[in-house]
Amino acid sequence: MPMHKEAGDKHAPIWLLGDSNPRNWSEVLIVPLDPRHAARHNIWTPIIDASQDRLFRSIRQRIDTTKMYVRNAIEAPDTKPDGASVKWQRAVEDELEAFSQDLAAHQPPLLFSFGAFSFEFARRCLCETPARKFAHWGARELGEQFRDAIAAFDPQRVNLLPLLHATIARGRFIQSHEQFAARKGANYFEVVADALAAVLARHRASLPIWIE
Repeated sequence: MPMHKEAGDKHAPIWLLGDSNPRNWSEVLIVPLDPRHAARHNIWTPIIDASQDRLFRSIRQRIDTTKMYVRNAIEAPDTKPDGASVKWQRAVEDELEAFSQDLAAHQPPLLFSFGAFSFEFARRCLCETPARKFAHWGARELGEQFRDAIAAFDPQRVNLLPLLHATIARGRFIQSHEQFAARKGANYFEVVADALAAVLARHRASLPIWIE
């Protein structure tokens, strides 16, 4: 059975946007960022676990992780654009249009993108300019964008928060930690969790994300 295109409810306040269906597992896994796949636990579990810890210690609340909507930017990895190209093919443009409409209709306050391609995909859906080749977004640039998004966080609009994808679990993972955080010896997961927990706690009354 082919992997489902999405999981969760589009009315949810937290959206996770992955890259594309795993090439070798799309007939076995059920949903994007399937909890059984190691990728989810490399890129998302450390972030949410550390954030939950900080939130409970500071405001005695936890995020309801059942209130999430999950999908990949595209389904077929073969249709992913070249990283050095600004112009994307028609199949990807169709996905951009559909996701743009979903974002406009539901306005999730928290949109997490995983990796360079999904971040550029989301930027285009939110009409951010200029359009860039997704290879532009290395760990250093994604970290800068994350800090800018945290600083400008507004619970009344879509906040695009870029995170790392597989680079954080590959051979240059130490460089990815340090480049994203812009600090020698930094732990990317802790840096993100600290910033995320702080901004969520500050806006807790405006965010319908908590376990009741």
